[in-house]
Amino acid sequence: MTDGIILCVDDDPTVLTALRALLSKLGPEYSVEIAESGAEALEIEAVLRENGHSLAVVISDFIMPGMRGDELLVRLHELNPNTIKIMLTGQSAFDGVKRAINQANLYRFLEKPFDNDDLLLTIKSASLAYSLDRALKRQNVELKELNAELEQMLARINDQQKELALSEAKATISTLVASVSHELGTPVGNSVMTSDMLVERVKKFQFVLDSAQLKRSELDEFVKSMQEGSNLLQKNLQRAVGLLQSFKQVAADQVSEQRRGFDLAAAVKEILITMAPSLRSKPHSVVVNIPDGILMDSLPGALGQVTINLINNAYLHAFEGMDDGVLTINGRQESGHVVIDFIDNGVGIPAANLARLLEPFFSTKIGHGGTGLGMSIVDNLVRTGLQGRLTVHSVVGEGTTFSIELPNCLASGPDPE
Repeated sequence: MTDGIILCVDDDPTVLTALRALLSKLGPEYSVEIAESGAEALEIEAVLRENGHSLAVVISDFIMPGMRGDELLVRLHELNPNTIKIMLTGQSAFDGVKRAINQANLYRFLEKPFDNDDLLLTIKSASLAYSLDRALKRQNVELKELNAELEQMLARINDQQKELALSEAKATISTLVASVSHELGTPVGNSVMTSDMLVERVKKFQFVLDSAQLKRSELDEFVKSMQEGSNLLQKNLQRAVGLLQSFKQVAADQVSEQRRGFDLAAAVKEILITMAPSLRSKPHSVVVNIPDGILMDSLPGALGQVTINLINNAYLHAFEGMDDGVLTINGRQESGHVVIDFIDNGVGIPAANLARLLEPFFSTKIGHGGTGLGMSIVDNLVRTGLQGRLTVHSVVGEGTTFSIELPNCLASGPDPE
């Protein structure tokens, strides 16, 4: 609820004094303003709006000099439809109540003398219901925006599919698209189901409230279920936002080849987030030991492609026949440059193959899913694009280490290939 400001409007000062004392029981998150006429109420609303505040609840008498309660509520509704509106009266006012319901979205009508507990319960339940409803609407809008962004990103990537297919260095982007799209399905699906549940629960609670048979235990249960549902919805949407942001950055870097500043640890972690769905299907694991704060001014797209290829290379070759492969990615800052080590505990590379590892079209998997271009592309990206150096050390039966030495800041005019 916005600001927690309650405005009480009544031409009887005694009633206003009683309302202020009663509403003080709601707690410090609520503040109370009073007005003795509709005109004064509108002036208070205008001052609040000028100072960036808005009314959460308006409690108005029906019969007042100058402006009736239903007329005031209609005016306030035009200024802020989200304000909760409650009308009090000591006499029959069918036409006024009907108008307030139809034109001002009147939340409830209470006859004087009203029950104090009933009024407090009405304000609490209405505030909770309206707050949850607005939160659900905002989150649904955010969800639609996320889906629209993803669709736009996928459309742009599909437009470049033919170009990306010409280079194995870029072909992995289609795998990232499929992985992230699949990964987004769970939090988005959970969010939709939770949102539907909350909306249905609010409708049922409103029915019980309108029947004037609400029990304290039912209110407590409603509040608890709303809090649990809102927390679950928030966690799933945060997960979806995180996945989409990581994917957007990785995809943009892969497609654009633009130089920019970035944190090494964050860049590697974003790559792993996008690869997570495909990596989870294997029994192996990747461990990252890169401290935060290693800043680079380089080509994150090229670095990402190197990282993807070396991870895939370990899973395809190094861990063949193993169920407990571990690839450790270490990163450290040295004088003027960065060293990144990709260390696996795999089967190792025989000396004869190690000597030819970086040659184009050399692969022990030719005809079985390998093109022989992977390591040649990695070496070319490191040398030409990232202006670095790649070295390999391997012991059969113990594992392999690929070490990459890169400058923190590229020299001017890199021409990545």
